[in-house]
Amino acid sequence: MHLLLPGLRYFEEVARQGSLRKAAERLHVAASAVNRQILKLESELGVPLFERLPRGLRLSPAGELILYQVRQWQRDERQLQEYLGEIRGTGCAEVRIATVESLTDQLLPNVLAEFRGRFPRVRFVVMTGLTETILDQVRKGDADIGLCINPPVTPKVRFLGQVELEFGAVVAPSHPLAEHEALRLRDCIPYPALLPDSEMFHGSTLQQLLVRANIELEPLASCNRILALKSLARAGLGVAFLNRLDIARELSHKELLFKPLLDQHIPKARLTLCGHGDRALPMSIAVLAEQMREAMMAIEP
Repeated sequence: MHLLLPGLRYFEEVARQGSLRKAAERLHVAASAVNRQILKLESELGVPLFERLPRGLRLSPAGELILYQVRQWQRDERQLQEYLGEIRGTGCAEVRIATVESLTDQLLPNVLAEFRGRFPRVRFVVMTGLTETILDQVRKGDADIGLCINPPVTPKVRFLGQVELEFGAVVAPSHPLAEHEALRLRDCIPYPALLPDSEMFHGSTLQQLLVRANIELEPLASCNRILALKSLARAGLGVAFLNRLDIARELSHKELLFKPLLDQHIPKARLTLCGHGDRALPMSIAVLAEQMREAMMAIEP
């Protein structure tokens, strides 16, 4: 059920997509219908909501104000539906989680399975992305809770829990470095490196460590997914640099080995649970957040 008028819902989707065509595809309606609703809304309000550009639409100053209010209404509507669901005994209809990809391998599924024991009718929307995207989704209200790595302090985002993760080298059991209990970063220089792409690398623990040690690694491959880094390392193609949580499943199956780094002042990755800073979590989502926080605290350092 949507309490917002169609024109406002269409407006919000166009603002999100930056194009009438893309918004129409997401809304499963004709682009002409979306355009009519936007024109009608602009006529009723007496102000243009978008600037029409050759490559799409950009919000006008009035559109920015309307978008902020519409998203506030959407958050209020969801909270109302959640409260009504709890009164009916059906639990929260939907929980939206934005997370780094590595948590979807083991930790997050285990927590969600436990959570459904208490709220069996809940459904989940799980969105993966980088920390910057996750924080933006939480700030905008597109996600109820976020799980990210090394987040900066961000307006309208509240940190609900945080745990440090040990960072190290990751190799296949057949790799020449597998016989070492621990390594120094310089020990890895002779071997092909499996590195994150520039977007993942920027601001990462690995970048901080390499700058501090004044070391450059020769990449065999650069990847924009943790899954790809793990797969290449598992095939024995090179050394990846991840935290223990990234390879929790592979460690339990002895598919990959984790080698702590002995270099001094190694920055630890901070896994952070976050929520919107200006609103309290509904009961069921608060329960999920607490279960997630407890699971984070139980992670082996």
